[in-house]
Amino acid sequence: MVQLLTNSRMSCARVCLRKHLISYEYGIRPAVDSVPKRIGSAFHRAMEFDALGQDWAEAVRSFGLDAYEEETVLRLVMGHRWRYEAEPMEIVAVEVPFQLPLVNPDTGAETPIWNRAGKIDAIVRLADGRLALLERKTTSDDVEPASDYWTRIRIDQQNIGYFLAARDLGYDVQTIVYDVVRKPTIKPLRATPPESKKYTKDGKLYANQREEDETPTAYGERIREDMAARPEFYFARMEIPRLEQDLELYRHEVWEQQLSLRAAQRSGHWFRSPHSCKTFLGLCEFLNVCSRTDLAENTPDGYVRMSDSHPELSPLEASPAPQRSPEASPASIQ
Repeated sequence: MVQLLTNSRMSCARVCLRKHLISYEYGIRPAVDSVPKRIGSAFHRAMEFDALGQDWAEAVRSFGLDAYEEETVLRLVMGHRWRYEAEPMEIVAVEVPFQLPLVNPDTGAETPIWNRAGKIDAIVRLADGRLALLERKTTSDDVEPASDYWTRIRIDQQNIGYFLAARDLGYDVQTIVYDVVRKPTIKPLRATPPESKKYTKDGKLYANQREEDETPTAYGERIREDMAARPEFYFARMEIPRLEQDLELYRHEVWEQQLSLRAAQRSGHWFRSPHSCKTFLGLCEFLNVCSRTDLAENTPDGYVRMSDSHPELSPLEASPAPQRSPEASPASIQ
């Protein structure tokens, strides 16, 4: 049976082969996604529905977010539409899945073991007529043009792999456009704990204290005001062309990675990477179960076992109400 080699799978293996074993060989995943992952996934889903002319707001509301997360995503989508309404791109294709042969770059022979697989966010036509691969990203990092974020993007494998896949699928893409949205750093305002409350002589709370939690709507309004005041903090688009030398390097890197994975599959030895247990993203989601030796048969509490280790390749479900949401205008964000 041909295995699928996705960018997510390769990224996981590069971080830690033991993590890859648990996540992809055993199919074990956390039962509840992290907040950043939930918000990023919901934002992507909303943008996909919007591009298809479907009810993106309902897609967000049906995603299972809490009220503050939902408000965050709704405001990010509305802000994105406001920011780029004067810079439209023609959508040629949305959510394009692919499964393509993996070829030895030295011999040209296809391996019977792997297919490279993934799902392209979108193919767009730019104002000058060129076709481009559109990569949507959400991040907590600085997205200013001179930030390290863009340095990392330029060496990211995913965009090159999807670029090659688009061409193999018959789309004559000439460049890659990154459409990046930064998540808010402002947080919902919470009620002051009872033991910390302080009152003035006339019985009112101090100015920096609160009787009640901020409502999701009020929190969303603060996000809207912040986006209007500094859109460059939240939104960035950049074109990153790929040279032939980039494509050739990618072909060799992917081939070497599949050799590493096959060696681990054959030997059954999946070494750990302790330096990856804690990163700037937080603790590894498998840290507490990493040393267990029964994971092939038993699913730990707090985790689920996936029948499909590549749920990101599943087709986009149709919206229950296939109609476009009301347009977000500059007046609605300013």
